[in-house]
Amino acid sequence: MKKTYLFAMASLFLAAVSCSDDDSNNGPGIVTVTPDPTEEISLNPDDVSDGIIITNGTRVPGDAPTPTGTLPFSLSETTQSGFQKNGFDINFAAPANYAGAYIQVQSPDGTMADEYWNITGPNKTNNKQKGLFSKSIAKAKSNDQDIEIDVDFDDSVPAGTFCYVICIYDTDGNISEPVEVCVEVEAWGGNPNLVGTWNLTKEEVTYGGETDTDIVGEETCDSSTVTCNNDASLTIDDAYCYTINLAKITFNADGTLSETFNESYRDYNYSATIENCQASYFDSQEYDYAATGYWAYDEEESSLTLVIFNETTNGDPATYENGDAYSVTLEEVTSSTFTVNDPGEEAIKSFFTRQ
Repeated sequence: MKKTYLFAMASLFLAAVSCSDDDSNNGPGIVTVTPDPTEEISLNPDDVSDGIIITNGTRVPGDAPTPTGTLPFSLSETTQSGFQKNGFDINFAAPANYAGAYIQVQSPDGTMADEYWNITGPNKTNNKQKGLFSKSIAKAKSNDQDIEIDVDFDDSVPAGTFCYVICIYDTDGNISEPVEVCVEVEAWGGNPNLVGTWNLTKEEVTYGGETDTDIVGEETCDSSTVTCNNDASLTIDDAYCYTINLAKITFNADGTLSETFNESYRDYNYSATIENCQASYFDSQEYDYAATGYWAYDEEESSLTLVIFNETTNGDPATYENGDAYSVTLEEVTSSTFTVNDPGEEAIKSFFTRQ
């Protein structure tokens, strides 16, 4: 069974569910989450456009070119969240001769910015490392025409609301009809029930219809069967073993966060094993990770996002100027526990207790 872990972050984590009317979410010490009024402020479209950063993007004065209406284009979502500094992503399927996109910021009432962006080709890069709540090192696109445009913000873009219109164009000069998308830039923090320090106690990992439970402090092993040089078959029950020694995250009321993760692991030596037809192992290794950044809770989407700006992996520091973001679903929160569920091909449910 494939193993990856929530505690692996360069981009991180969570998406939390708001306190509902369910009894499990209304225990002692649990308060109702209310919207942050700053997120509803309509931002000036010229200011937002000035504060946008897009790789392979160029500002052009005036309005975007007039659509020809001969190029099909649609987006699966017309509302999305954005995050201070980190911005947001635009994802869509494009035709084979896709050449670029035009984006023009506007206010929710339709007032357009006095410039537009011309973005040539996709520009998304994934450099995730193993951190607290991210499951994968990198997410490969499933198709060359699955386009991802990474829109970042500079420090001038605050929490608030704006919209943009986007159309795409191809190498033959065809321009699609525009699609309007509205963005809510989240304020940092937002869910007082999560403020504090939390320790991971266990993870339930479901992959291919099977669920394994990894308990913090207990060793978990995967087996492997090899064919030896003498053609005999050897099954190694503990071919790869790992132990999550520590996984801890602190959410502060001002929207800052810090996290630490430590794992030890041991792998078998394939060459020595098949030579002697007896399990042989490499020395045990440790993986240490620490990160700081910000967290934002979206009460409308019941999501919590971590945006990591600084991290250290096995003593090697790294800084992300515009942050590295990761979101998951928080299924339940009480005064002493919360449960995170990250669905997908490999679903991981994580259980935390308050320190």
